[in-house]
Amino acid sequence: MSKESLHIEILFTSSKALEPRLKEVTFGKYRIGSIPTAKESLDDTHERFILEFYDLWKEWQTSSNPEKEGDYVLSLLSLVNRMKVEFDSIKINNVQGTLRRKRSSFLMGKIELPTDFVELLKKLQSLDSDLLRQYLRSCSVYRAALSLIDDNPTLSFFLLVTAIEAISNKVMKTGDQRKDFMEFILKYLQKSFEDELGSRKLLLLLIEEAYTMRCAFTHGGKEISIGTLSADQTDRKYVKHYVKDDQEVYSPSLSWFASVVQAVLLKFLREQEVVKGQESILSDLAKEESIIYVRAAKEVKTGQVLTTKDIDLDYPKKA
Repeated sequence: MSKESLHIEILFTSSKALEPRLKEVTFGKYRIGSIPTAKESLDDTHERFILEFYDLWKEWQTSSNPEKEGDYVLSLLSLVNRMKVEFDSIKINNVQGTLRRKRSSFLMGKIELPTDFVELLKKLQSLDSDLLRQYLRSCSVYRAALSLIDDNPTLSFFLLVTAIEAISNKVMKTGDQRKDFMEFILKYLQKSFEDELGSRKLLLLLIEEAYTMRCAFTHGGKEISIGTLSADQTDRKYVKHYVKDDQEVYSPSLSWFASVVQAVLLKFLREQEVVKGQESILSDLAKEESIIYVRAAKEVKTGQVLTTKDIDLDYPKKA
């Protein structure tokens, strides 16, 4: 493999196709060419492409990350063309460079409902409507986070933090989001997590780092820590590494932090009281999600089938 340059080829799929008259598109050092793609119908526009470029090394350079560089380009293409883009694989100097080791392998197995599952449902239904709504949002966000672990670990980690924030800000109410996040986890996390790590200080460092990564993504657009990805790749709960100015950092793995979030949310629910005779309002909350309040654009009659022409949906015109 030449140190002067690396020939990069990235296979990806797009929800949109090139015009038939275009065989390829070149912009800067990047070239995109379509390859034969099986279609489901004549209306199916998804197409497979090769993104090709050369990773040019400087004289002093000792490493590079062309897969991530290509990912940046694919994200830009997605934005400017409003299309779905899915990375498939990469070849570097004609050598296959994609290893499909799924981070989500820890999610595989058989369904085993906890023995108190019915009791958990009763406790869920006993929450007041506002708290119930927030708790269900936490569950929904947690579910979304797990679905993104393989394809977008950065967003997955962000959502895991959000799953806690959605409920912690409602419960702790200190006025400090970071403090609410930390205290909620420490209040409802089983001691076994601290015991497994062997240090409460380390536990605090990992939880603190999780929130710091969330802030770095939200306010600085930074990707998930390479330490976190390394921890998952080596089946560790965390990895110690160093950042600028030789600062020591402890980054939690996605799998470990996902287990923390699950444990905390379940422990919170288990500590709630069952209200006897409380009727479930899950169907009522679900119904709220499907209702939109609008005004009629003209007089309508009961039972009349309405179209968008019968409803006032536009910004008011100037008189």
